[in-house]
Amino acid sequence: MQFRSVLRWLAGLLLALPLAVLAQYPQGPIKVIVAFPAGSAVDGVARTLMTRLATSLGQPIVVDNRVGAGGNIGFEQAAKAPKDGYTLLFAPTQLAANPGLGKVGYDPVKDFAPIVLTSRISALLVVSPELPVKNVADLIALARSKPGALSYASGGNGGIGHFSGELLKANGGNLDIVHIPYKSAAEQVQSVMANQTAFAYPAMQLALQLVKSGKLRALAVTGANRSQLLPDVPTMNEAMNPGFVLDAWYGLLAPVGTPPDIIARLNSEMVKILRDPAVRGPLIDGSHEIVGSTPAEFAATIQRDFTVWGDLARKLNVKVD
Repeated sequence: MQFRSVLRWLAGLLLALPLAVLAQYPQGPIKVIVAFPAGSAVDGVARTLMTRLATSLGQPIVVDNRVGAGGNIGFEQAAKAPKDGYTLLFAPTQLAANPGLGKVGYDPVKDFAPIVLTSRISALLVVSPELPVKNVADLIALARSKPGALSYASGGNGGIGHFSGELLKANGGNLDIVHIPYKSAAEQVQSVMANQTAFAYPAMQLALQLVKSGKLRALAVTGANRSQLLPDVPTMNEAMNPGFVLDAWYGLLAPVGTPPDIIARLNSEMVKILRDPAVRGPLIDGSHEIVGSTPAEFAATIQRDFTVWGDLARKLNVKVD
């Protein structure tokens, strides 16, 4: 009997070992892949949040910029990383949108374990103050009166600015407006201010100060709700028709198969960080709508946007060259 008791004790100890290891997570440095360049908008948010997360976890966190192919190189590397919680991914909407634009080496739904959706950002429909339009209806009327004469800028094929411009054309009655993709988000804004293009849909944080200084005129936001930073600017839903909602998000993920206890720990720490006024204030001032979701809520967002953006790419014939 004594021998059997010892065996049961040993069996219980072995079963408890994985839980003990998880309880001590993390025991060393964590790497967070960002699939866009250092200094980019997503990189800046990632570094801000990961600095706070490193303090919360008591271990260093290294941001690893794996750049190329519109984010696909970093996304694929993160999907194939070890499933131990020591390699994570901080990603924007492109994670879910890119598969609709061409072949990728990952599945945004099957290859990742969502941790937390941190924030959302709307795009902002902007025109030059010199363009004779005051609202979306004016812009549509001008486009109809001059078929093929107007153009819109984007920060590149397949981004939210491209999709939003094509949605405006389709929902406005198949408007004849030329799309001019630029190499960067900043260039699209410069083209509108220089009257080289009629309008653009840059991310709000890029255009907000230019709107407030009078260098650009804001006609609408693409999110579901008005921005508290520009409360007088309507949504595209209000200005045009229901169903025109597109926004961008940022979130933290791990390779699928990462232990649920680690996912739960990281989610709990991130939600606490996102409730901190010292973190919330700068993000809100930078046009972010703070979320702090559960893993399940983030998973539902990825699944929905994977479907929505893919359907739009096919419907609007949006392609990446």
